[in-house]
Amino acid sequence: MKEVKFPITIDNRGRIVIPMGVRKLLGLRENSQLMLIADSETQEIKISPVGIKGDSLKFRILMKDEAGSLAKIATTFGNHGISLVYGESVTMERDKTAIWTVIGPRPKELDLDELKEILKHEGDAIKVEIIPLE
Repeated sequence: MKEVKFPITIDNRGRIVIPMGVRKLLGLRENSQLMLIADSETQEIKISPVGIKGDSLKFRILMKDEAGSLAKIATTFGNHGISLVYGESVTMERDKTAIWTVIGPRPKELDLDELKEILKHEGDAIKVEIIPLE
């Protein structure tokens, strides 16, 4: 493993710039997907390319904010052979609604409108938005 170290600074809005040398070394370009992992025990941050292909999709799913809702939708993805690369859930209104944003591959067997209906019917999603990643 070739390790290269670059000093970086956090700006007043909490942003960092990944130096051009690192971007070129790793093949990163605008809209590349990255995963940030923060370890509070060691006080370390790791940023890794996610390796999402052009046929991946971002799903924004509005659901009930109650126990088991996210699991039910995740199970629905699994039942239809869709593995997920990344996920983040946020409560919109406590005990009412939450949004789960996930990234996964475009399903080969299902039309996207059909998948939306399956997530609503089998997963109890309230609303499903599907966004292609470029």
